[in-house]
Amino acid sequence: MRCSSYCTASEYKVSDLVSRLNSTQLEPKHFDDVIYAQKELGGDKDPIDIFFFPFGCVIIWGADETQEKMILNELDDLEIGKLESSIADFIYFDYDLINEKTFIDEEKNEIILGDKTTFVKLSISHALAQSVKLNLLERSVSNLIDKTTPIQRELASTGSVSLSKKEISKQIGILFNEKYSINLHSDILDTPEFFWRRPSYEPLYIMTVEFQDIQIRQTILNNRLNMIHELYSILSNDLNYKHSTRLEWIIIILIAIEVVLAIAHHDISFNVLNWFKW
Repeated sequence: MRCSSYCTASEYKVSDLVSRLNSTQLEPKHFDDVIYAQKELGGDKDPIDIFFFPFGCVIIWGADETQEKMILNELDDLEIGKLESSIADFIYFDYDLINEKTFIDEEKNEIILGDKTTFVKLSISHALAQSVKLNLLERSVSNLIDKTTPIQRELASTGSVSLSKKEISKQIGILFNEKYSINLHSDILDTPEFFWRRPSYEPLYIMTVEFQDIQIRQTILNNRLNMIHELYSILSNDLNYKHSTRLEWIIIILIAIEVVLAIAHHDISFNVLNWFKW
């Protein structure tokens, strides 16, 4: 069976989402800021479990691709900052109700669930949602680094950039906006409050975090952000240097004009004095 993770937007309209689920008789439940819904399939089939996270991610357990698309289509008008293309990831899962042990088989890329309780799936879903959101942040930073590669190469070869003051200001604005956006979502990657009151489920979350290498990826992301910050500082210094150089030239020109005027005034005074003497 599939467990699919999707990041489709910056965030969801939670109140509207709850109303939509109520209208479809899915009876949503709140687990802190996470909205949970279960869709019955009938017969002896296990139901589909759906966890909606307010930061634009949804985790779907037990659906096929067609059913997943139908669920995602219901979110179209509930998304804020909708992505041009959703970021998706999936892993297989199965049950082992005899041993009642939940673990991840890394070789098979499969989650083995020791029971069918909602809290077990929710604990794992927290980490899966963070992972797919982190994919979005990683992609965003990588794209930004790619865009600034020509600037880095020019700095390496010439020691400065040939951009105008306006172009440098634009680049600084782009870097600042991207860094602000990423820092705005940094708390998403912290341990959820859900586990503060339910510490017995935290090991499942930690297990999934380690499986998804979230902490390692966070470190890499922070290092890339530091690179962006260094570039931001270099561009700012270059902008300040160009501004100070321009001021120096203005001062030099003004002094030169003052000297010329003083000399001209001296010559005129000298000529007038000689004329009176004559």
